[in-house]
Parts: sequence; C-alpha cells; structure tokens
Amino acid sequence: MRGFLQLNPSLHPPTHTPYTYTMLFSTSFISTLLLASVVQAAPSGPDNALEARAPCNPGYYPNYNKNGVCTLCPAGHYCPDGQSLSNCGTGQYQPKTGTKQGPCPDCPSGTYQPNEGQASCIPAPKGGYVLYPGAHSYNNASSGSFQGVMGQNLTCTTCCGYSAVGNSNTVATRCPSGTYASPGSGGACTKTKANCVVPATCTQLANGTCPAGTQNH
Repeated sequence: MRGFLQLNPSLHPPTHTPYTYTMLFSTSFISTLLLASVVQAAPSGPDNALEARAPCNPGYYPNYNKNGVCTLCPAGHYCPDGQSLSNCGTGQYQPKTGTKQGPCPDCPSGTYQPNEGQASCIPAPKGGYVLYPGAHSYNNASSGSFQGVMGQNLTCTTCCGYSAVGNSNTVATRCPSGTYASPGSGGACTKTKANCVVPATCTQLANGTCPAGTQNH
C-alpha cells in the first residue's frame, strides 16, 4: 500500500521473546541487589577494617598505612595481642623485632633514653654518668669529680694536688706550682699545703677505671 512502510517479518525477526525479557530483568535485578549488599558490607575505615580482618599473631600488628596488612613489630616496640603497637617507655629500649610481650628492658646503668619507642640506649657523655638502670637522663659530674669516659655509672674524685672546679669536668687539672688542693676538692687550688702526696698524673684509664688513690662516687 502506498504511503505506509511495511516490515517483512522474515527480514526482521524479533530479537527477544517475552521469556528472554523476563530472564534479563531477573538477572539485572539480582545483580543490583548483590552489588548493594557488597557496598554496604565493605569496610570504610580502620575500625571497620579491623573488624573485618582477624587479629594478627602476637609480635605483629595491623598496619593501616598498608591496608591493615599484618606487619612485624618493629624494634623499640612490642605487640602483645596482634592488634596494637606499643612503644617502649622512656628509660627503656628493645633492639629486637617481632617482640610479643612488654615491658621493654631498662637501659643499663651508664646509659639513658629520654624518648619512647627506641631500639637502643644513649651512653652517658664525658663529664656525665648514669648511676641506676632505667634512666631517662644523665647526671653531670659534680665539682671535685670528673669523668673522661663515655657510658659510665660513676665519677672519679680528684687526686691530691689536682682540682675540678664546677660541673661536667672530664679531667682533673693539676694545680700550678706553689699551690695545692686536697683530694676531691671542688675549689680552686690555694697556697695552703695539703697533707697528701701529689701523684705525677691523675688520669683515668680508657675502660673507666679511676686513678689510683681516688674514689668512685
């Protein structure tokens, strides 16, 4: 018929049957529901990530900078429950990795540590000392004493005829000719004779041993 477009069914067969449309709709609907459930269940932060992941073994912790991957406990710390990273306290240290239990060991005498989470301790400097373990600071050698070796827990008193005025002395200084000082004197040398024998030297040994005739304190 003129003026009308007629389609030949044999040339344009229907591409979908009613059954096919029903299957496509059902599959699409189910996929949408599954996608929605996955989005709702997905963790959105560290707390949720921890809930969704089993705790790490002791000696490890969940590193949220790496998507919560279980990471070996670093030196200076301990990880007791597989969920937390605990710092060693001040005056403490931990050189090992993978430590499970705290507290960390105390710094030995002669050393100190002012910061948390450290793998080692700091030796007391020359002119200073640390008497007790677990210290977070060091003491200065007092007037009349000196300390010329690092990492020591005591100081040496001055010899007869030597002085160490002020604090943090690393050596004992021999008095000028004609002046004197008593052992352990924290004052300046004077012309008053001391009732003692002046040694040729008042030098500390490399291992920290004080000069003969002096005292550790």
